[in-house]
Amino acid sequence: MKPIRRRTSAKRKITDADVTPGVSHFTIRRAKMADLPAVVDMSRGLNEIENYPGQVMREEDFIHFVKGRGSTMLVAVVDEEPVGYVTVYESENYFYLPYAVTRKEWRSQGVGSALLKEVEMLAKKRKVEYILMSVYAYNSAVHKFLKARGYAASKKLVQYSKILTAKDRQ
Repeated sequence: MKPIRRRTSAKRKITDADVTPGVSHFTIRRAKMADLPAVVDMSRGLNEIENYPGQVMREEDFIHFVKGRGSTMLVAVVDEEPVGYVTVYESENYFYLPYAVTRKEWRSQGVGSALLKEVEMLAKKRKVEYILMSVYAYNSAVHKFLKARGYAASKKLVQYSKILTAKDRQ
């Protein structure tokens, strides 16, 4: 394994050398630009259930995760085809995971667990203090998944949102 290159700025960058190769029947690696169509496809499949009404995910929404600069995306791949991904905003003392998706046919096969475990290992290498993510209140499957892996719901943080209609945006 190559040595981890550290930058002197407050933001830290995850490199391919930081990612553990080969987990079970899929591989976890840093995302490439060629992965974006599959990532968008996975995200669009959840829009009606997981995202705000009318929210459309595009490749442009994910480019900064692939290019780095304080963020990254890890993908689980089978024959170089992404079957799951997680995005990470990196800070000096925490990681924030805004998106994590596993293709429906690959759920309950260890993909989400492997991606989360990889993020945790990277966080430990970086001496990050905590990992933060937002989950919709009604998404009981993800709540159960996270609790089983030692995560706890915040008693201090409540997230608010407001959906603007076309009339509000004019």
